[in-house]
Amino acid sequence: MIKILIADDHSLVRYGLKLALSRHFTECHIDESWDGASVMQQLKSIAYDLVLLDLNMPETDSTVLIRWIRDFHPDTRILIVSMNNESVFGKRSLQLGVHGYLEKDSPPVELVKAVDVILSGKKYLSANLSDILINDTLKGKTANPFDELTPREFQVAMYMVQGHSVTQISEMLQVQYTSVNTFKRRIFEKLNVDDSKGLIQLADAYNLG
Repeated sequence: MIKILIADDHSLVRYGLKLALSRHFTECHIDESWDGASVMQQLKSIAYDLVLLDLNMPETDSTVLIRWIRDFHPDTRILIVSMNNESVFGKRSLQLGVHGYLEKDSPPVELVKAVDVILSGKKYLSANLSDILINDTLKGKTANPFDELTPREFQVAMYMVQGHSVTQISEMLQVQYTSVNTFKRRIFEKLNVDDSKGLIQLADAYNLG
């Protein structure tokens, strides 16, 4: 029997995903989680074949959670189901070791296809994300400046775009204030912006706001 964990902080989203999967996979056990802590708790009790994971859940650092799953439950596959722009967050997620990325407005048939592909041992990429990755490879360099950031720099940049201060970011990431300031300086240098306002405007231009 296939064991799937759906992790999303919106109950209606979990209900919809569960309904779509139950209709296709008759031999399927599906559980639900709503934040990072509940995901970890579930995984300590059950060996899931697949986790459907939202990137934006309360009190949850999705980067840390993905790495935790990959480190401690390497046989569990991960499908990100998110509203975030796949051209940036899809590539970032794949770099972290997830097995697929699906935008939440995708039709149910695409969800089933993604799960089928991942459970067969392969990685799922939408046609759009596949084209983006191929074009980046052919050109030798991405056209998106945010791709130049390291995973931690990108994480800090997204928190800044959301309006969090350096102090707040250091507390959320549990790193020193001076370290966050260093990340901030590098972000501004790599993206060629002068301040947080410029960062927010650039993020908006790439649909990251």
